[in-house]
Amino acid sequence: MPRKVLFLCHPDHGHIIPSLAVVEELVRRGHDVCYLTAPSMSDVVAKTGATVLTYESRYRDSDFSRLAEDPGYLLSVLLDESAAMLETAVSGLDGVDGVVYDTSVLYAGRILARRWGIPSAQLIPFFASNEKFSYLNAMYNDQDGDGPAEEKPAELPEWVGATMRRIGALCHAHGVEVPPHELWFEVPECSLVTIPRRFQYEGDSFDDRFTFVGPCVGQRDFLGEWTPPRGENPVVLVSLGAVFNEHEDIFRACVEAFGGKPWHAVLTVAEGMDPDGLGTLPPNVEVHRWVPHVTVLEHASLCVTHGGMGTVMEALRAGTPLVCVPTSALDRPTGWRIRELGLGVLLDSAEITPESLADAVASVLADHAAAEAAASMSEAIAEAGGATRAADRLEVHLARR
Repeated sequence: MPRKVLFLCHPDHGHIIPSLAVVEELVRRGHDVCYLTAPSMSDVVAKTGATVLTYESRYRDSDFSRLAEDPGYLLSVLLDESAAMLETAVSGLDGVDGVVYDTSVLYAGRILARRWGIPSAQLIPFFASNEKFSYLNAMYNDQDGDGPAEEKPAELPEWVGATMRRIGALCHAHGVEVPPHELWFEVPECSLVTIPRRFQYEGDSFDDRFTFVGPCVGQRDFLGEWTPPRGENPVVLVSLGAVFNEHEDIFRACVEAFGGKPWHAVLTVAEGMDPDGLGTLPPNVEVHRWVPHVTVLEHASLCVTHGGMGTVMEALRAGTPLVCVPTSALDRPTGWRIRELGLGVLLDSAEITPESLADAVASVLADHAAAEAAASMSEAIAEAGGATRAADRLEVHLARR
């Protein structure tokens, strides 16, 4: 039975893109999908066949250096996004049968589901959390940079109380009577996690409320086209993210590291800088704002990334090992996991030089164990089911109304 399904996501490529193939699949099956996001992402989302509804977002006006290191500020920004989404959804929609929300705007998704009395599902485009592993704790409480802290802080920081108060006020404004901590920390009956269980920290501890579908890859026409180079030199994809990636120093180190080496580098700088700012490039280096990473990775032998889960999953889907250079707390847990599973190496962005980067690239390209580990993870991703399994799970869950 066709249903009207509302998707909610803020304007971050790393969150929007993992959902698009799921939306495409639901539309293909005859469901009426409405996608609520910011105007900056409307063209991208519209290509799925969904109806796009936009809200007034201030997400891209955020101070990312603070967003990446201050959990209180991060949650405040996401609560602002949720509040704006709620205003638009309540005034502009009716007859919705189910809500699918990105976990970063869970406040909006869970309040709407309660207000309208409809089922909801959570989409998690990074590590899931439970009583054994907390992604938030891993991001902001590491063990001297060596990995996620095993113990949570003895006392709750002040920002937790401030967040609780804001959640309570938002619930009250929409006539939803639920304790703030219950709304925030509840474990939904349906969470779709776009990584394979094998990549998840404490993966075996997650019950059947979590469905690890792996990366959901669909059409990426909005990213343009790419033609592989002639010759047999290994192709290396370099990506530091899509929105908050103003790391010209690292891109310059990459250009210098690859110059004169027997590799072909494909750099994507997105919105982080003007590609022309890198000046005259060596003949074996090309720079673009956007290219379809999935296409490049079909030819690549290595991926250099900041650790954004989208790029990491795309690389591992192709069986491509990694050099991870986390540029914020948000991505350090991914880098630790890559190192732990032998899928590549981890570098400190504060200490990166052209020489250290070139050494890391050469090391991983020569590492047969890393290539085998990446190939094995690729098999796990194929078995996870992707967008088809995600749509199957949603259809069953949303039919419970």
